[in-house]
Amino acid sequence: MFELERFTITSREMMTIDENSEWLGVPRILLMENAGAAVARAVLSWIGTLRGVEVVVFCGPGNNGGDGMAAARHMASMGAKTTVVLLSPIEKVRTSEAKLNLEAIRAMRESIKLFVVEDVSMLQEIKPLIEKAEAVVDAIFGTGIKGSIKEPYRTAIQTINSSKAFKLSVDIPSGINPDTGEVEDIAVRADVTVTFHRVKKGITASTEYCGEIIVAPIGIPPEAELVMGPGDLQDALIDFSQESKPIGLVEPDEEIIRILSKLDTKVYLDDPLNKPVVYIGESVEEYQEINPRSIVLSEGLRRESKIAIIKESSISLQSIKDKSKRAKELAVEHGKIIYLESDIDVVSDGDKCKISWYSRPLRRTGSMTLRAMILFLLSHNVDPFRACCAAGYLAGYVEENGLEKLSSELTYRKSRIGL
Repeated sequence: MFELERFTITSREMMTIDENSEWLGVPRILLMENAGAAVARAVLSWIGTLRGVEVVVFCGPGNNGGDGMAAARHMASMGAKTTVVLLSPIEKVRTSEAKLNLEAIRAMRESIKLFVVEDVSMLQEIKPLIEKAEAVVDAIFGTGIKGSIKEPYRTAIQTINSSKAFKLSVDIPSGINPDTGEVEDIAVRADVTVTFHRVKKGITASTEYCGEIIVAPIGIPPEAELVMGPGDLQDALIDFSQESKPIGLVEPDEEIIRILSKLDTKVYLDDPLNKPVVYIGESVEEYQEINPRSIVLSEGLRRESKIAIIKESSISLQSIKDKSKRAKELAVEHGKIIYLESDIDVVSDGDKCKISWYSRPLRRTGSMTLRAMILFLLSHNVDPFRACCAAGYLAGYVEENGLEKLSSELTYRKSRIGL
């Protein structure tokens, strides 16, 4: 259990990594394909052969269901008599990746039977099929569960649990909270759980539901966890409050004011040290006591700052590992978030560390975008470390695409998370 807990990941962290992976050139459809293949191999390994074996795959309308449909294709190619039970109308399948796999399933008329459940009573029709199945795959929710379990999902979980077949859950047994391991109502009791990339945090608290746990790599680049990418921006925007706090600026670059004004953000140059969010420029040497409740972004190390930006052009020959180590050490020593701005940017809170080589080193507009976006996100109640990672991505985005595209990128990323 100790080894599992060391490498756990939350559903929110996984969403960030998926988005960054796509940005780095490894799209979700490829990850889904690899996930489906891993599930099919696990079923094959457990049973020994799939030729002529009856397999039923329960699929929800999200990407977990898409993983299940990809697995169904692979198992059919291994000779399994495969049935896919889609627990929603076809038009409600949500993501482009799941839709693509559904279309492939619908085209495989000879090798895969598709049963679309639009009413809970329809599940009674497939009971004979479940009773003779040798393997049942749960691809209903995964990490996408929200709230109480409604029909027909609840009856589907009961049906899976009542089966005497080998039961495999995709990523995490459906019904388990992926972050806490809590079961609010009912959950699949699997013989094997194939979880992707890293163990989901909820698995370690609900092992009695998970059976044997297999961690399957699906081709996510290690850099997807390291970089400040669009996934980090979307992660920050999850906490974005429409109400904004005032920002006080002490000797800022005029470009910071210009960028914030484009985002309709109010800034204050008079009595700035009493504002909830405060920026202190590098030329400021002495100043009166700052409101202790203020979140302070400063140029260089200052006692009151929560976030310190340090420009270090002189360390261009150091490795990423050395820069990350330096940022972590400074963060621990000074008890604040350190953002090293260089040919490769590094941000650390003393525990976590993120990097960016995207359009680095930053020129003036990108550099001021970094500062303005940290302030903007802080003013909307975004966690300081998340704000730094999101701003680090946006600074590179502006360098590459121009400041005029900043608002549209924010709007697009909000839409990606349903805001």
